Amino acid sequence: MPKSKFASTMKNRIKCENDIRQKYPVNQLWEWQLKQICRPLFVLHDGPPFANGPLHIGHFLNKIQKDIIVRYKLLNGNRIDFRPGWDCHGLPIELKALQENKSNSNDKDPIVVRKLARQFATEALEKQKTEFQSWGILADWNNYYRTFDKDYIIDQIRLFWRLYQKGLLYRQYKPVNWSPTVQSALAESELEYNDKHKSTAIYVRFRLQNNDLISKLLSQTNLGNIYALIWTTTPWSLVGNQAVAVNEKLKYLFLKLSSTNDIYIVAEALLNNIKKFSPFSNNQFEIIGNCLGSQLSGLTYKHPIYNDQINYPIITSDHVTDEIGTGLVHIAPAHGSDDFLLSIKHNLQCINAVNLTGHLNCPSIESLHGRNALDKNDGIEGILKYLNSDILHHYELIHSYPYDWRAKKPVLILGSQQWFIDTTRLRDNARKYILEDVKIFPEGAGKSFLSMTSQRPYWCISRQRYWGVPIPVFYTKNDRKELVINEDIIEHLIKCVQEKNSIDFWWSSNDIKELLPISMHNQADNLERGKDIFDVWFDSGSSFNTILKDFNYQADIYCEGHDQFNGWFLSSLLLSTGIQMRAPFSNIFVHEKFHENGLDVCREWVTRESYKPQCKASGEDLTKSYQRVFDIRNILRFLLGNLYDFKPDKHTISNENLTAIDRYIAYRLYQTLTTYHNDFDQYRMYHGLIAIEDFIQGDISSFYCSVTKDRLYCNPSNSYLRRSTQTVFYLLLKYLNERLAPVMPYLAQELYNELYLIENKEKKINDIFENKFTFLDKQLTEISSELTSTMSIILHLRNTYHGILQNRRAILYDIVLYLSDKAKLQLKQVQDVLEKHPSTIKLDFWHPLEELLQCSHVHQRSLSDLENDLIEENISSVDLPLLDDKFNYIMKIQYNSLHLCPRCRLQISENENELCVRCFSYTQKS
Repeated sequence: MPKSKFASTMKNRIKCENDIRQKYPVNQLWEWQLKQICRPLFVLHDGPPFANGPLHIGHFLNKIQKDIIVRYKLLNGNRIDFRPGWDCHGLPIELKALQENKSNSNDKDPIVVRKLARQFATEALEKQKTEFQSWGILADWNNYYRTFDKDYIIDQIRLFWRLYQKGLLYRQYKPVNWSPTVQSALAESELEYNDKHKSTAIYVRFRLQNNDLISKLLSQTNLGNIYALIWTTTPWSLVGNQAVAVNEKLKYLFLKLSSTNDIYIVAEALLNNIKKFSPFSNNQFEIIGNCLGSQLSGLTYKHPIYNDQINYPIITSDHVTDEIGTGLVHIAPAHGSDDFLLSIKHNLQCINAVNLTGHLNCPSIESLHGRNALDKNDGIEGILKYLNSDILHHYELIHSYPYDWRAKKPVLILGSQQWFIDTTRLRDNARKYILEDVKIFPEGAGKSFLSMTSQRPYWCISRQRYWGVPIPVFYTKNDRKELVINEDIIEHLIKCVQEKNSIDFWWSSNDIKELLPISMHNQADNLERGKDIFDVWFDSGSSFNTILKDFNYQADIYCEGHDQFNGWFLSSLLLSTGIQMRAPFSNIFVHEKFHENGLDVCREWVTRESYKPQCKASGEDLTKSYQRVFDIRNILRFLLGNLYDFKPDKHTISNENLTAIDRYIAYRLYQTLTTYHNDFDQYRMYHGLIAIEDFIQGDISSFYCSVTKDRLYCNPSNSYLRRSTQTVFYLLLKYLNERLAPVMPYLAQELYNELYLIENKEKKINDIFENKFTFLDKQLTEISSELTSTMSIILHLRNTYHGILQNRRAILYDIVLYLSDKAKLQLKQVQDVLEKHPSTIKLDFWHPLEELLQCSHVHQRSLSDLENDLIEENISSVDLPLLDDKFNYIMKIQYNSLHLCPRCRLQISENENELCVRCFSYTQKS
């Protein structure tokens, strides 16, 4: 049998894949598909990865998954738009530029920083692009986009202005997540939570000032010191304290210490919390009264840090609970969202307890001012010493705490002037679009997306950095710092970007007049440019506004990891909702160096694993993928090897004349292809691939190849039985290869080349992806009820037989079936279906029942004979339900006393070392 090139390539798969990439370059395929203008367009919008550093497993998962979708859609008859993109801004690039420039936090040259950052981003982008291309990713590599491109920036500025005109943007002092490490505000999506963070938790007392009111509450006089007992895990925030909050519905107790007569106020439900430490342990106190939280409202206290004469209030708030602490919460408006809202309601001051670098901000207290607020050996230790006896207890608490996801350092909530998008005006419509207009795959993956969309009250879009797109506004130089922005400014800046090819002039222009339209030059002396840049999620989220212009600003699909529900997916949805009142995508697909295994192996692994929320690569997983691809290749190689003398135009058996088993496998192929397309069309690529792989491993390898080996190897080359099976082998290779192609393009191209030669085509072999999916003839998409019942009985008999064998060699045994008269008729019908063949063909030596069961011979006996036969082992009784009736049988196996035929290896020779009758007949004719 001639060997094809396909037979040995698994041993040298890397070289083979490289050869295919050179012979069928993706850029050539891309240019070809662009010219197929009659095809319907499918748009996959690429979420821009950061142009920073080497690629990793996340990049591989992402790009391979997109490539599988693109190649499937191409074979499905679409023309593709898939334009790769890069987010070229972001903190890591800026930090690298600062380090290169050897700048410190007080000596930043924005012009040099931006120049270096642009250089680093460009270099990283080119390296990433080269590696993406080496993975064989089919995309528009000559037309990629970058967020620092001038057209992209111009569209981003226009988007900002449109949102501002609609009243969706505002600038306000608010507490925001602040990274003292990089000195910038952070979005929620830029946080990661460290479950092992260590905080210093303290119980600290605030002395009340208006004891007369409490005397009336307790109906007692001559009370000593009375304290509100507070619990906090952020001792540094006490510097910014402005109030204490209680819950008006909670019950509070007054505890009098027996040792000092001091009185402490604690929520009744949390009393057990303080019994664990002195001075409350061992019940060294007396409960002298109680009241509701509403009765505490109006009391005042002395500030725990400052020795001032201000009366600080106790107020009520629903956010105070009885789940942790003492039921009394200290309020620092600059350092918490709930605290800030209370400051508006009660007209409290917002005083930052720390500065932008995370150091304590209290100039009047020399022992505290300037110390590191988060360092337990610096600022925390200073607070503990300063408060001294007012701290009743402190301990180390391990809990979840937000960290800057890039710097890997803890963040603070800090009050500052920032730009926000009012998401409360967008989220109802955004939810509506998700529910009604957008399909999210896999099914159920979008539940968290809805909750994220609902929970975000505002989106902070400003950052305090240099490497990014500046928010194009001006402020007056007076104390009020009034905002100055208008359409003339926007259009002037856009013109400047067009002329200068970048936005760097915003920082480099020494004369502010260059940034203003001529009509405003007379105001230049009283204006200063804004120093904030856009959040990178605003950068990337606005990509639809530029990249999807030609597609009515909407893509067929966005495809990224689960983390983008709170990142790119959400920012894109909110911005698109704000300016065009719809989602920028119709579908969302979410997923969560392996070259030594070959790209097909890695792609197979990606397809099976990337749908998981937590996707982890391991050597064991890749070994399993390698084995699956190896097995598939071997099975396809077996099919291909048996087509060496088969020419489809000459040797194909018509659909109606296929043998029963061949006809049945063709129908099973149709069922598998239907499942595959249903899954891929719903972006369940992993299910579709598993359906194909299971069919290849199960129906084809374990069953079909096993039962047809004899007719393929031992029958005459041009016999009807052999050609019938070859016909279906060819169908299997052709249709399965097309479906494997999106996942295993290199294996598919190899096999496609071999099939092309079998088809005896003389034209140049093209790229497999220049074709469309082909589908089975309609005749093969259904089978008769008789064949369905026949195969049901055959498969049950076969399973019973091999179960009894217990790994013994099947061909060495006969099957004895004990049947009722009715079952005999049924088995006769089965045999009639199996033996059906064209009447013009004479078939000798063909026993299809034995062929499918893979036994030497099948003996039929009546159930009445059962009592006369000694049956002690090797027996099974089965009651098989069928469509209209039951097929009842009892099976026994017995050793066949005939001999092994040296040619066909079946146990059917009359004499040892002699050919069986069939093989003797065939050899005589040849």
